[in-house]
Amino acid sequence: MNILYVEDEPNDAQLVAMYVRSTPHELVLAHDTGEAEAALADQPGLIMLDLMLQHARAGFGFARELREQGYTQPIIAVTALATADDMEECRKSGFDDVLVKPFTISQLAEIIGRYAI
Repeated sequence: MNILYVEDEPNDAQLVAMYVRSTPHELVLAHDTGEAEAALADQPGLIMLDLMLQHARAGFGFARELREQGYTQPIIAVTALATADDMEECRKSGFDDVLVKPFTISQLAEIIGRYAI
């Protein structure tokens, strides 16, 4: 499965890349939503999307746009925001699940395993 990870924090991106290399999955890293849009041509089976990207169109808005455009594959929010209001906003924005930072390798493996096609 192709996994698209949209993350502007190099350490988080490196952790996910290191884990995915140990699996049969392929990882495409995007540093912003512009790069992520270009990577959609690879038809990712899973998108992991940081909510707090360092530019105007952050995760909530990008997830909404993807759903409005008919994207049906799972989208996972990756965030340090974990209040009940944040979780509700994730649900309303079209996310299927949330991975809370800081996360462990076992938490990462579990969420990818849950949605692996």
